[in-house]
Order: sequence, then C-alpha cells, then structure tokens
Amino acid sequence: MPTDRHPATAPQADHDAVAALRERLTAHADERPDAPAVRWHTAAGWSETTWGELAATARRVAARATAELPAGRAVVVATVNTGAHAAVLLGLLAAGFDVVMVEHDSSYLADPLSAVYAARPGAVVAAVDGPRPAATGELRWLAVEDLVAGAPQAEWPNRAPGSATVLQLTSGSTGEPRAAAVPLGSALRGGALYRDLFDLDERDTILAAVPLAHSFGFVGALCAAMLSGGTLALLVRFTGRGLVEGLDAGVTALLATPFVYGLVPDLLYGRRRPDRLRVALCSGGPLTMAAAAAAAGRLGCPVRQIYGSTETGLIACQFGRSQPWPAEGVGGFVPGVQWRVEPVRDSDAGRLLVRTSTMFTGYVGRGRAEALRPDGYYDTGDLVDVNGAGDVTIVGRKATFINVGGRKVNPRRLERLIGELPGVRAVHVCGLPNARGNEEIHAAVELAPGTDPAAVVAGCRQRLTAYEVPHHVHAVDRLPRTALGKVAAPALRDLIAERSTGAPGGTTATRRGTRI
Repeated sequence: MPTDRHPATAPQADHDAVAALRERLTAHADERPDAPAVRWHTAAGWSETTWGELAATARRVAARATAELPAGRAVVVATVNTGAHAAVLLGLLAAGFDVVMVEHDSSYLADPLSAVYAARPGAVVAAVDGPRPAATGELRWLAVEDLVAGAPQAEWPNRAPGSATVLQLTSGSTGEPRAAAVPLGSALRGGALYRDLFDLDERDTILAAVPLAHSFGFVGALCAAMLSGGTLALLVRFTGRGLVEGLDAGVTALLATPFVYGLVPDLLYGRRRPDRLRVALCSGGPLTMAAAAAAAGRLGCPVRQIYGSTETGLIACQFGRSQPWPAEGVGGFVPGVQWRVEPVRDSDAGRLLVRTSTMFTGYVGRGRAEALRPDGYYDTGDLVDVNGAGDVTIVGRKATFINVGGRKVNPRRLERLIGELPGVRAVHVCGLPNARGNEEIHAAVELAPGTDPAAVVAGCRQRLTAYEVPHHVHAVDRLPRTALGKVAAPALRDLIAERSTGAPGGTTATRRGTRI
C-alpha cells in the first residue's frame, strides 16, 4: 500500500476542520494564485477559475453568509458542477455552516417530507433559474449568482473557526433516504485518503463524471483536489462528448460510475488513448471484470473499484500493488478502517461491520444509537468474503434500491410519490435488468377507472428527476399479495416478465409511449 508522502493537512480532530479548510484554500491562493483550481464543461466549452479566484470567492460567500444567515441553521445547496457552486460549498463550510447537499434538479427539493428538510435549514442556495424550496415561512432562498458576486474579500470572517457538517442524502436502501451527518473533518480525511492512495498532487487534473452532491464527487474529487492542490474538472451535465473532451484535455484521474465505464469502449472506439490518464476509479455499484477490462483497454490504465458508503466514507479499494486483485474483488481495506465480519446462517460469507476515520455521526433527527452499534461499528448490510491477505469480495449487496446508471433510486420513496398521483390506488416499484443487464424501474399500479398508465408517467415527469421516472408503468387489476397482505414480489416479477414478452394481460406505458 502506498505510504503517506504528503504533509498532514487533513484535520485529525473534527473541531479543527474549518481552520484546516481555510488554511488549504489560503495556501493554494498564496502559492499558486494563477493555477487552475476548477474547470467545468458545458455545451459551449470549458470555463475555469484559478486558486486565487476560488479562495477570494469562497471568502466572499463566507462573509456574506456569516452576516446574513442565522447561525446554527443548516443551508441547503442545490449543486451544479461549476466553479461557482464549488466556491459556495467551500465558503459556507469555511464559515462553519452545516450544508445539506442535493443535486440541483432533484425532486427531493420539491418534497416537503424529504430528508432535505430534516435538518430544519434556514436557507436554500440554488442557481438563479433553479428550483424553489418546497417549504415556506422562514426558509430563505438565495441565488448562487448573487452570493458569489461582489467585491473581493481578503480575509475570512471573524467568527471563530470550529466544526461544520456535511449533510448528505443516503441511497435509502432500507427505507426513505435519510440525511447522514458527515463531519467536515471526516470528509477532509477522506479526501486525504484518495490523495495518498493514488498519489495525487498539484500536477494532477481530476475529472469527476459524477455530481458534487454525491459523496464520491464531494470527497473523492473536491476534497481530494483541495488537499492535493490539483485541478478539479467537472461536467455540468454528463455527455459522452464532455467526457471525451475532458480525457483529450489531459486529465490524469477519472472518477465515474459503472454506467460511464460501460460507455467508454464505444465512446473511445477508433480514438487515441488518453495521453496522461493514470488513475481511473469506479464507484456507485459493482463493476464486472469484463466491463473493467474493456474500459481499461481504451483508457490505457486499470479501472479500480472503490467500495464505501455515504455513512462510512471509503472502506476498501483496489490501490496499486504488484500482485493482482482477486476476481470480482473490491480491493483491500484502506488505512483507518477497523472491521469485523459477523457470521450469517447458511452462508460462507459474513456481514461486514466497520468503524472508519471518515465515519458519519448519525442520521439527522434519529440519533447515533439508531445508526451505529453500541461499540461504534456500522453495519454495512453487505455480505463479504475476506481472504487471509485482507482482500475483500462482496458476495451480496444491499439490494433494495435500484441502480439506474450508477444513481441509486429508492423504490419505497417512488411508491409514496406515485401513490399520491390522482387515480393511483396501489403501487409497487422494483428494478429489473434489461437485455443489456442494466437495471430499469418498473412500477405496477392499480388504477381507478378513467386513469391510464400514460397519465402516471406524465405525473412522474412532473414530480421526479428524469432518471427516477419509471421506465415502465404496468396497469394491473390487482397487485399479487401474500397471505399477510404484502406484495408478492416473485409473482409480480413474473407478471412483468410476461408483459415484456408481449403476453396479453393489461396495458403498459413506457417513458417513450404506450403499448398494449
């Protein structure tokens, strides 16, 4: 495993985190003011901001937030992958505010019952043409464009540095998504792990083909860039063209999901391999050996699996070493991880519990006791096999959520929102693989007379983010149920399979239209 060749700039204690963040931003601005800090790609091309500009903007955000926003109240940031949004995140955290991060087009913002509002935030920050919050009253709305505008700010606000918390939405694999409270210190220590494990420094450009609002993007990309001094490259909206242009521009590290790596062979077919890429990291779901090998062949470097969670941070990864990793393995435990495997009846694998240096402190409004075991360990819910060398293989994963192109979609939440649509009497949502092996969202619905599944699709488009809209909505006379009244999932999956083969029995609407 690589040794730490870098200065200890990540805080060892959470109460030092704000001071550490300010120190890093100031140091980069003083030492390399004209070096690019953040670059972002739009349809019009690339834009960039320097370390000097990023630090000045972050100080300006911190000063205004300190003066205008109530102390002790969290701030929701509807993030877009741009330099301005990176500056807002850094500025608010450097001012000691707790920050709830959510994607700018997330349907959670319009859902007053979502975990976004569990922390009772005092403000929502979004693009000027971005979403307005669901809640009203004391909740203030601020435009990113206004927050970053104004005269340069030479000093940080006088409020004493302390701790700050990043509130990130979980995938909700065991129910409604929750807001995990990740101390800023944990996030910075996580960034230091990425920096040290993959030898990132100021010469690197880190391309994040994932949203900043996700743990992989915030910790693995933004925090790693902050601590290494490298350039962070972002795609405002993921497109194949943006990815190719980023690789052609000389990025040295790529962070992406299995879905993106699955596209790489076709996107780079007939093109020259990227000149400088040396690190390719994959998180957001399992990556098959075949997909990893195909992508590596086009990229010219191995695609390394990352294993972790919002709650724990990085748990294991395939860092560089001379001997090959086991087939389908996710690598070895990273520094700072304590682990144990609890036996599972009738299985050779065991349930993985971990305690990490990048751990969260609990779920907002639920307390530490619900999130962690009494000894501080977190139950990942994953079944693993760990060999004598400490190599980790995931045998079974938490399977409740649906993996749509690397994005976790919570079926229980979709059921609640779809069930609120007019004419929907009952609904069950599940994920099933399509012909290419990618999961698609299926919603089976009992409908009132006069309602058709196309109307359900239309209602979903109004309430949900694009990737959350079911690929297929199946109208059924009655959902199959067990003797206890629960939906009989196997029977329902058989019904859906019959529909996909064209067997009669009802109407199905898809994202693209309606078929009988």
